[in-house]
Amino acid sequence: MNLLDLLDYVEKNPKDYENRWKLAKKLYQNKDYSLALEHLTILKNEWEPYVNVYRFLSATLYRLGKYEESINELKKAIEKWDKEPGLYEQLGRALISAGKIEEARKVYEKLAEICPEHKWAQTAVSRIESFLSKKHVRKTPFPFTFGSEFDLLPESICKRCGAENKGYIDRCWKCGESLTPETTRADLTTTDINLAPVAMLTPEIIMLLLGLVTISFISVNIFMSLKFLLGDYKSVHVSLTFWDIYRHELFPARFITTIILLFISPIFIKLGLNITGLREKIPYNLIILTGLIIASFISLSSWLPKPLFLWGFIMVPIFSFLVIFGTFATSLIKTLNLCLFQMFMLFISTVIIFSAVESHILNTFINPFTQIPAVARFFKYQHIQPPHTMELKSTDGSPITKNIAFEKTGSYWLDIRANRIKIDLFLDNIDTFICEVNKGETKPIIYYKNRSDKLSANCSVNTDEIFTFKISTENKTPFVARIQSLFILSPQ
Repeated sequence: MNLLDLLDYVEKNPKDYENRWKLAKKLYQNKDYSLALEHLTILKNEWEPYVNVYRFLSATLYRLGKYEESINELKKAIEKWDKEPGLYEQLGRALISAGKIEEARKVYEKLAEICPEHKWAQTAVSRIESFLSKKHVRKTPFPFTFGSEFDLLPESICKRCGAENKGYIDRCWKCGESLTPETTRADLTTTDINLAPVAMLTPEIIMLLLGLVTISFISVNIFMSLKFLLGDYKSVHVSLTFWDIYRHELFPARFITTIILLFISPIFIKLGLNITGLREKIPYNLIILTGLIIASFISLSSWLPKPLFLWGFIMVPIFSFLVIFGTFATSLIKTLNLCLFQMFMLFISTVIIFSAVESHILNTFINPFTQIPAVARFFKYQHIQPPHTMELKSTDGSPITKNIAFEKTGSYWLDIRANRIKIDLFLDNIDTFICEVNKGETKPIIYYKNRSDKLSANCSVNTDEIFTFKISTENKTPFVARIQSLFILSPQ
């Protein structure tokens, strides 16, 4: 009977304690600790006294971070089964994780007394005494769940099939699964605190570290935004590539999108926890911090320089997976499902929010489903399209008049965003010159009359309209004018 069938059966047959016991073990093995706790509590209160119910109950409480409750249940069980070695094993480990090292030493001494042939009880006592003699006991050790094989699942219960095995045997009688070396040795390293490779952090420290990283990410984002606002944003830029548009034209939309993502990212994580069926009780403040750190990392990636920009966004799902996996301590499959859901929702939200902000700024509706493909097609073939630069050259200094049209890009959003052109004029010598751009023949857009040897100017143009460029010098000085645009230039 699979897990879902067993859940349904127990719900319909609440007094069938044998199957409820099977269900509790499966839930524990599946890391659904909160639900396992409900069924184990019922079994403890309503079923006949059974030592392994207490062992699983204490193990589940431990997994949920309820160390004191786990210790209390084990002590109650020892009052009934004072010769059961497994209870002392678990109690010693739980006490160490709760920071009660001295009390753990006494428990292992008792274990060695009632079971002289025990494989590692006396070794545990020696190592704890060695640790205590160094007088630097850490406060409340808390091993990362994902970084350790530490588990309170009784050694006599097969992790693969859940069958009970009598005495100290190496393999399960039912399925042949190994019962000894890895779990026992990993548990022993929990006793040998001085040599443990596992990071010993309290939940409070984990929360503090997440908070500090989140604050640092947000602070860098604020710094980069202020630096851009006080510097490049005030100057006029002519966008000749998509990178130019992204860096200089889209800052307002990027900034507003980031602010909204910071608010909705934790909501998506909470929604994803419900949808993906994660039953572990995860504190809301941990969910909020995880959502904030992912959203702020996305925003931070948006400030990377062009050579690293693509790598930054490749790192976003990887970083999100590691943060969720490390913080929530869920299985790989559940973490992957939650991460994929989070990335999908953030991507859809980014597109919608960004399009809405751009629609408001440009005062026209931007449809992302048509504009994104159109922009992608234009830049894909930009390097093989007709020229985006045109030179007007006069070797003898005679005036030049040129009619030029600017072709559409295929995206009305891009036509609006990239409508500025750049004009650079270079004279052989300093002279008085006139440079003007007219819409048609007579409607002036820009007009410059200067005495210099060069000029750099820009102006706005519309696609599919003809613009007249006129350049002349007072003393017939030779010159070259260069016109640059994201649009395709078409001489008329």
